[in-house]
Amino acid sequence: MAPTKGKGNGKRKGKGNSKKTKCKATSDLYLPKEIISNILSCLPVKTLLRFRCVCKKWRKLISKPNFIASHFRRSSSLQQCGSSILIHTRHAESFAHVLSMYNPPESIVELDNPFPRFLPSMSIVGPVSGIVCLFEPPWGDVVTLWNPAMRRSRRVPLLENIPLMGGGYCWVSIGLAFDYEENDLLILRIFCLGPDATDPNPVELYSTKNLRWKKLKNELVCHIVSCTSIAIIKGVPYWLAFATDEIGSHMVLVRFDVGRKVFAKLPMLGTREKTKQNFVVIENCLGMLTWEERDNSYVDVWVMDDEDGWSKKCKVGPLFGFDRIVGCLRNGDIVAENEYGVLLYDPVTSSVKAKLSVDYAIKNSYVILDYLESLVQIEGMTFVKK
Repeated sequence: MAPTKGKGNGKRKGKGNSKKTKCKATSDLYLPKEIISNILSCLPVKTLLRFRCVCKKWRKLISKPNFIASHFRRSSSLQQCGSSILIHTRHAESFAHVLSMYNPPESIVELDNPFPRFLPSMSIVGPVSGIVCLFEPPWGDVVTLWNPAMRRSRRVPLLENIPLMGGGYCWVSIGLAFDYEENDLLILRIFCLGPDATDPNPVELYSTKNLRWKKLKNELVCHIVSCTSIAIIKGVPYWLAFATDEIGSHMVLVRFDVGRKVFAKLPMLGTREKTKQNFVVIENCLGMLTWEERDNSYVDVWVMDDEDGWSKKCKVGPLFGFDRIVGCLRNGDIVAENEYGVLLYDPVTSSVKAKLSVDYAIKNSYVILDYLESLVQIEGMTFVKK
């Protein structure tokens, strides 16, 4: 009986030690929490979404607001050299709106589109903290917030019915902003008046923190020329507009002060009549590319400073054989379109880095956004189905 008892005790003792060691290894993970958090914050969103299944502690950590903010800051610094590009095009046969992502050195991947396919038109603005806004022009009456990296979206209900066309409104212009003090993503919906209007533009503001719209008091009178903001700098949106004063009608920039919730006019760079221009974000500043239409065109790069105004940063080129400049990335690469498609152009080496053409895309339908992925989610977001 004694050997049997000893053998049984040995088995029970071995099992107990093994289970205890396994639990300890899983819970402690051999590394301090701070180091684990730092390592995880350097990983791409796709990897982190898989790592949420490792254990409850990792799932809880990856969902914390502080971790999400830290991850986005690290993504911003890591992606300065190789930007991801969100591409919006129209299909030549079906006329459907196609949304794609280019992550160098990978190929272009079509994304699941969260916008209602039965609507004939769609515009895109952003991104802010990895979130973009899709809406239907000219009235912005269907608004969807979308995180492409998380594959989640949310339809935003409107405050009230759309004003009648005869009410003096031309269209609605949409912009995104971010209030860092309140940690709140904002949608701005500006009702644009005609060039001869004398009344301030009605403005509606949506808070993703409070999940509601409110009418914003506005004293600015101007004629905004596009259905989206032209650029977003550190959470602050800018528009191009015509304003009328004692001098007459002239082009100005309109900036939204996120803290004070008011609009302000800024001077616009004067250009020649035949000069083309494109607003871009350069080193977290508002920039503008200007060029003249010809076979070998140089591109002037301008940057605006709040105190000194516009100053010329550099001249790049010559660029050969392009029809238009689609945009510019944070790292200075220029996206240009010609008869063969869309090209990613390195102005330093004067060479083409990549072709960004989407199959069956309509010429001149390309809209590109310099994209930074994030883990940010808005309450009520759901998974985008194929």
